[in-house]
Amino acid sequence: MPLIKVKPLYKPLVQMAYCCGPCSFLWVLHRRGYWIDQEEIAWFCKLNIPQKKAKRFVRKMRITKSTGDEGISSAKLDIYLNRMLQKKKIPLKVERYPISKIENPKELIIENLKAGNDIMLAFSCKQFPKFKSIIGHICVVAEFDSNKGIITLGDPAGSEPKFWQADLKKIVKAMDKKYDGNERGFWIISPKK
Repeated sequence: MPLIKVKPLYKPLVQMAYCCGPCSFLWVLHRRGYWIDQEEIAWFCKLNIPQKKAKRFVRKMRITKSTGDEGISSAKLDIYLNRMLQKKKIPLKVERYPISKIENPKELIIENLKAGNDIMLAFSCKQFPKFKSIIGHICVVAEFDSNKGIITLGDPAGSEPKFWQADLKKIVKAMDKKYDGNERGFWIISPKK
């Protein structure tokens, strides 16, 4: 079985400013029949935004004064999302897998897609010329061609195609902390038992 897809498929949604993580998680929730406002997810995730973007949000978000500190902490995303899921009584759990702790990313993806779990991943944008940003980005894994090593990502960014493909090796390389000191990786979202 070379091509493994998420079933049912994701419905594309567009992220608010600096909300790729919260919006990617909303893709997961929506696929599973749940809905939480994207801004509420961002608030639970302690989103940092520059002052000039504050008026785009109804909720009061944390304001950052330093460039490069915008967005969410990928190192704590699972903690924030699990707190929110518990508070909302949604029977899902989020587990974080930093890239340095994963022996075989290909097997992690295959195993979880076959099990019906959702996968989110984060990478540095420096590896991808199509991103003008030098910060990181979070997407969902929509499908994986295990023969070719090609991953199809569901992307919440407003200016990008909603689904695009990349070589898994290139994505994994872009998770390394050498780009900006932030190690990235995967989050597995599965039913809570």
